Amino acid sequence: MLKQSEPTSSTLQLVASDMSGIMEKLDTHELDLDDGEYDATDTGAPAEHLPFTAVYHTVGFKEPEANVFLSSPITAKILEVERFTSAQDRFYVTSQRSINKSMPAVYKIEMRHGQFTWLVKRKEKHFVDLHRELRTYKTFMKLPLPSRSHTVKRQTRNEDRQMPVLPRGGGEDELNREGQVSSRRKQLEDYLNNLLKMPMYRNYHATVEFIDASQLSFIHDLGPKGLEGMVSKRSGGHRIPGLNCCGQSRMCYRWSKRWLVVKDSFLLYMKPDSGAISFVMLVDKEFSIKMDSKDTEVKHGVRIDSLSSERRSLVLKCSSYRHARWWGQAIEGFVQKHGSAFLTDHRFGSFAREEQNIPAKW
Repeated sequence: MLKQSEPTSSTLQLVASDMSGIMEKLDTHELDLDDGEYDATDTGAPAEHLPFTAVYHTVGFKEPEANVFLSSPITAKILEVERFTSAQDRFYVTSQRSINKSMPAVYKIEMRHGQFTWLVKRKEKHFVDLHRELRTYKTFMKLPLPSRSHTVKRQTRNEDRQMPVLPRGGGEDELNREGQVSSRRKQLEDYLNNLLKMPMYRNYHATVEFIDASQLSFIHDLGPKGLEGMVSKRSGGHRIPGLNCCGQSRMCYRWSKRWLVVKDSFLLYMKPDSGAISFVMLVDKEFSIKMDSKDTEVKHGVRIDSLSSERRSLVLKCSSYRHARWWGQAIEGFVQKHGSAFLTDHRFGSFAREEQNIPAKW
């Protein structure tokens, strides 16, 4: 194995410089998280437990009626910063950022909500994109309503209550370089936790997608929460002539945006516009993940097969090599850890294991 690169002053300085730039943009007082204008209570009255029947009542992801969270708080903790020094070092996590700016740092975030724990990976630009969208959303919500009572309320509200501004990075005399990196990571962590405390921003679809959550994430009867996210999937696994042709030796496919949900005994994807569950693949003894381009027939692809899918392959197209490896390895690791009982042979050729003392009726 390749030896991990040692920390250098140049790489640490680069991290501090990059993080200083992003902190200047992530100014949380722009969101007025505590300015008194918005009600901080959750009008949706989240429950301590989401029933299994919630799978029959999913709605579009941008609909305000979407019921995602439990009543327990959500917390975020940045565990580490993954840095890759070269294209050949993709699999080795180093402690410092690469000098090559074309390979930005990736933040590995541990999320907790009730009994559920999951990991999210985000780059610095994802924080900026979320902040920009929330700022636009906040501006839209502040548009005055055509009523006299609303005008009076806006004139008399307390303008002084504001969340403190995230501090900018200090110079070398104030903090050593390693301290600056740790401080920036803590600031991003605090920024995300502050957003998740406010129902107005927490329930917004951009924030829900940012933390890889959906209406099926926290239903206890569906098992532990696995990897989730928006993916480009090949429609039906079937070749459709005349669409997206890419060369003489390559086939033509139609690609669609879907939200993929991974559980211990199955995976499925949903249509974001309607929330409908449009495909389910069971985990069985033939379940396999392939990431080689020869198997996926697409660059940066992931192919998922199982016996229960009747030889229909689920092919995903990712944005980069690293993204494809993350999806493939995360799905495979989660199924091996939580769904190992479904990966072996069972009595009578069943995909499910034998259970004892299970109530039945016929």
